[in-house]
Amino acid sequence: MFSPKRYAQESRNIINMVDGRSSVHIPATHLNRFVHDLFVAAKISEDDATTITNFIITQELHGKHTHGLNAVSQYLQGLATNRMKPNPNQEILSDRGMTAIIDGDHGIGIVGGMKGMQLAIKKARVGGIGMVLVVRNNHFLATAPYCLEAVHAGMIGIAFSNSKVVMGYPGTRKRSIGNQPIGFGIPTKAEYPILFDTYLTTSSGTLKQWHQIGQRIPDCLKGLDRNGQLTTNPQSVLDGGMPLPIGGHKGAGLAIAVEVLTGVLGDAAFLSQITPRGRKDKTSKTDAPSHCCIAIDTQAFMPVEYFETRISQFIMDLKDNPLAEGSDMIRLPGEKEAQTKREYERCGVPVGSKVQNSLREWGQKLGVMYPKNLGFGDE
Repeated sequence: MFSPKRYAQESRNIINMVDGRSSVHIPATHLNRFVHDLFVAAKISEDDATTITNFIITQELHGKHTHGLNAVSQYLQGLATNRMKPNPNQEILSDRGMTAIIDGDHGIGIVGGMKGMQLAIKKARVGGIGMVLVVRNNHFLATAPYCLEAVHAGMIGIAFSNSKVVMGYPGTRKRSIGNQPIGFGIPTKAEYPILFDTYLTTSSGTLKQWHQIGQRIPDCLKGLDRNGQLTTNPQSVLDGGMPLPIGGHKGAGLAIAVEVLTGVLGDAAFLSQITPRGRKDKTSKTDAPSHCCIAIDTQAFMPVEYFETRISQFIMDLKDNPLAEGSDMIRLPGEKEAQTKREYERCGVPVGSKVQNSLREWGQKLGVMYPKNLGFGDE
């Protein structure tokens, strides 16, 4: 029988490596409750706090530590400095047919993003497809949880966002376009959905993680240092350099498509207009990221059962190929995440010392008692 008290005691003795630091394993349910309480203490509504927390814990359960609990401090700091609004007025600016535009009003990005996908799903139930833009929002972290929202509704989900310029572009040595998050989710009859979630270059969080553990940037993802020279040293990219688009001009082209289908089409900020340096109004309506959420109801094309059969055939066809040397199996996007989720649900989520300290500090600032069963509270 599971005993939280015994589990917490045992978790203190489990050492893992997350972000290059020692960590303890903590039950996801315990983390969920504590993080939820932090956001409520920061004046976020109960419903929105639940949305934010479920998103973050989903990321952790999938092993996406650079875009999970790390965001808690980022969001709470944004709320504390009035850069993000705890209760934004997220009105619908446009609602025509299967499309809509929502004003994110500088709330926490996850809240606006989820509202966008939920409205896209609602429209897809009526017309087969729904496409919703969320403009003037904040960083929506990662695409997978939004796509999963559509998958859980039995639909295909697509999500992407523009962002401030951090990535290079062919022909220039200046950061000129955003590292756009982009992804999709597809329901299957397997134990996991097909779930693709990526950025169009290496994220700063990943670069920092690689630097901490002494890992070089893979040759296919080389960046530039501050002198414009190609490098595989992550710290050189972070120290005044810049990452390059995946696949060169191919990744740059995808980044353009994202910009057009978010900021340009939504009559909002794009490229250098997003979060410019030295801005006076931290909640300006003209310089925040925008997102696009698309839901596709497969029933608009064929019966659900037939789609499921065809997806199963697709998976079998792809996996029924000879393995390359050194490969143990052919994996689909989302398969590894599902395996990690099962492991973490059984053994707990590994939380590194840096995140532990950050959560502890925010608990003290906001007057939220961090439970002893988290494994890093006061004894």
